[in-house]
Amino acid sequence: MRDRRAFLSRLAALSAALGLGASRADASSVDSELPGTRRDDPWVARLTGRHRVVFHSHLPTEGLALRWAQTFLDTQRTTYGVAESDCSVVVGLNGRSIGWFFGDALWSEYRTVGEVMAAPGASNPQRALVASLTQRGVILLACGNSIRASGQRFLPSPQRDDATARTAFAERVRAGLLPGVEVVPSMVVTLQQAQDRGCRYIYAGS
Repeated sequence: MRDRRAFLSRLAALSAALGLGASRADASSVDSELPGTRRDDPWVARLTGRHRVVFHSHLPTEGLALRWAQTFLDTQRTTYGVAESDCSVVVGLNGRSIGWFFGDALWSEYRTVGEVMAAPGASNPQRALVASLTQRGVILLACGNSIRASGQRFLPSPQRDDATARTAFAERVRAGLLPGVEVVPSMVVTLQQAQDRGCRYIYAGS
């Protein structure tokens, strides 16, 4: 019995050294930080559903992240009887994929946008889907870093080396995003925030 008590004492000491014996109050401190704290971006406060998921892409991939968000909500409702109010769905786009958040004015004025997105034309073919997702409460996030670099991806080749043209284009992009799209500072941080808040991560790329 004395040997058993000694063993348990050593085990408790080892657990404490490894941080395994943290108090319940310490373990729950992260959970007590409700969405919308100073360290979070504003969109985090909208994560109120029990089923949480973030669809992410940095490539156009025919708008797969947007379409999967739609499929997720449709399937949860029709197959599993889960109300959309119980779902918090995030679509985070960066890199070239942010073109799906551009309004038609940008697509019309800069035909290179459609070329980059592998969807040539003067209008955004995902515009109606984006509007539908917005109405259904999907959180649509565009990377601010990618917007700043958007001129290097979407401007015609001769203008991509022009710093003034790139800056002007980035400003046009910010002003010309589709309704309901929010800009976050950095998508890599946004993905961390989403997963810290219980969102399952799904990469919608190739």
